[in-house]
Amino acid sequence: MQKLLEYYSELEALLPSQGPGFSAAILCAGETLFERHHGLASLELKVPLSRDSAYYLASESKQFTAACVMSLVREGAISLDDDVCAHLPELTKFEQPFPLRSLLNHSSGIPDYFQFLQCQLGRHEADYFNNDIILQLISRMDTVECPAQTKHRYSNSNYILLATLVQRLSGMTCKDYARKTLFEPLCIQEMTYDDDRFDVIEHRVFSYESDAARSSGYKQHLGNANTVGDGGMYASTAQLLLWEVEWHRQWADHSSLLHAMLQPSPFLDGAVPDYRFGLEITERFGQEVVFHNGGLWGFNTLIVRLPQSRTSIIHLANCQNAEPDMDRILSAALT
Repeated sequence: MQKLLEYYSELEALLPSQGPGFSAAILCAGETLFERHHGLASLELKVPLSRDSAYYLASESKQFTAACVMSLVREGAISLDDDVCAHLPELTKFEQPFPLRSLLNHSSGIPDYFQFLQCQLGRHEADYFNNDIILQLISRMDTVECPAQTKHRYSNSNYILLATLVQRLSGMTCKDYARKTLFEPLCIQEMTYDDDRFDVIEHRVFSYESDAARSSGYKQHLGNANTVGDGGMYASTAQLLLWEVEWHRQWADHSSLLHAMLQPSPFLDGAVPDYRFGLEITERFGQEVVFHNGGLWGFNTLIVRLPQSRTSIIHLANCQNAEPDMDRILSAALT
C-alpha cells in the first residue's frame, strides 16, 4: 500500500491543483482503504474533482455491455455460438456468420469503425456521431480483417453491434437494460450510459489537453459522440466502489455472471486469448489480474482487480498527464 501512496503522491506533485487531474480509490476486502481526488472537474467553473465526479469511462464501458449480453444469454434469448446475423442485418454484406462469442472477445474480424471515420473526406474532428450513424457505416463494410474466431482484433464495432443486439433482444435500450439488470439491484443510481447528447448528467467531468498557446494552458475536449456499448458509460469512484464490492462477491461465486464473462473462449486453433468478454485476465508477479482500461477525448480510465487479495484499484483521469501507469500500479500493489 505504501508504494501505491507514493505513486499517487508523485502524480499529484506533477499536476497543478487548478488544472485537470484524477480520482483514485483502492478497495480491499470490501473496505475503501484509500481515496484521492486531485484537480478540477471543470476549469471554467472551478469545480474540484470529488468522489461524486462522473467521468466518461471510454472502453472501460465494454465490461458492462458484455454483462448485459451475458445476462440475455442466461435468460435463453441467445447462445454464445448463435450467428448474430439473424438479429443484425447490418452484417449482410460480409456474407458469413459471426458467432456471438466472436463479438464479445474481439475475434470477429469486423474492422474498427474509427479508421473509417478518420478516412472520410470533409469530416472534422468535432463532427457528431452515434450508434445509428455507426451502424450505417458498418452496413457498408464487406471485408473482415481475419476469419472469425482465428485472431484477436480489437474493434469498437463489435461492441456497437452488441449494444444493438441487447436492444433488439430485450426490447429496451442498452442504457435501460443495464440500469434494470446490473445497477438497480445494487442501489447504484448514477452510473449510466450517455445515449442522448441533451441529457443532463449530474457532476459530469470535462476533459482537457495541455495547450501552451492558450491563456489557460489547456484545450477543452468537446465530446462529439453518444455511442453506447463500446464506450458511453459515466461513473464516479463512489459508484464504482459499490460495483467493485459486488465484483468480488461474484468472483467468489463460480456460478456468477462474472465467471460466465471470464470463461475461456478458444479460437478455432485452440488458443485461448487473455481477452474474454469485456475483461482481460492475465498474471503478474504470480497473481491473477483482471482489468480493462479506456481512453478517449482526454479521459483515461483503469480498473484493476486482484482477486486473491480481494483488491480493486480504480483510476480515473480527465487529462493525458494523469494517465494511469498500469505497470507501476501493479508493481506497487503486488511487490
